Amino acid sequence: MKDQVTPTVAMAGATAGLGRATVPLLAGRGAHLVLLARNIDKAAVVANEARQAGASQVHVVECDLSLGSSVRHAAAELAARGIVPNVIVNDAAVATPTRTVTAEGSELMLATNYLGPCLLTRLILADLPDGSSVRLISVGGPLDAKPDLDDLDSEHSFAFMKAFERSKTALNLFTVAVPRHVHAVDVHVAIYSPGLMKTGLSATMAGALARVAEKVAGLVLANPAEAAAGLANLILSTDLSGTAPGTLFDRHGKATPMPLIHDIDLQEALWQLTSQRLGMDA
Repeated sequence: MKDQVTPTVAMAGATAGLGRATVPLLAGRGAHLVLLARNIDKAAVVANEARQAGASQVHVVECDLSLGSSVRHAAAELAARGIVPNVIVNDAAVATPTRTVTAEGSELMLATNYLGPCLLTRLILADLPDGSSVRLISVGGPLDAKPDLDDLDSEHSFAFMKAFERSKTALNLFTVAVPRHVHAVDVHVAIYSPGLMKTGLSATMAGALARVAEKVAGLVLANPAEAAAGLANLILSTDLSGTAPGTLFDRHGKATPMPLIHDIDLQEALWQLTSQRLGMDA
């Protein structure tokens, strides 16, 4: 990053798949790391790997993205410990073939893939000193499954793949809207599209579709390590100062506009609805 000699990267989703493969690369390039994780034992293992790779500072903060109470507690802990991230990476995601509801009443994929990252991002940004420069990277893809604003939790109509894609599309829409709503700090945003990878998430999705598909996926999907370098570059090196919000970068650094980038009405309607849902000022 040009604006920070030692970036402090707050990452959700660092204990598996793409995130875990990216952590050593960030550590080896001098980043300070903040691992936000539901399972702190797994996060401790990743933290040790990061230290071995050269990281001088690694913090582990318990954070279950599916629960707003946990997210708020994590953000408060960051502030209490004086941790000031200047990079936020939303990489965590779950896929649940059957409709599952959290203890707070939200559909699990919506909560983990969208509501939690949205809340965490906004709380971190709100705690940053005025005039700070920060970059926000959300891991997603070229998705255009519009969220159903009348049924965000898929309570009336649940279809596994559609619900998953809607949750990730919602994160894309949130990411592109952030600079329009956050003015106290200088926010540069981007979406990273790693492509299909051989991870637990893809295995769940493939298994939900068919056993045959899982076998095929196991043969053709890339290893997360192949996409980690692209994510690390986007987090630390790629110049986002002149990049339009909503730009999607693939693992090779190629930039294209995300789907729905020009649907401002949808982005704003989702922002307003989500703000109400989270009890935050829009």
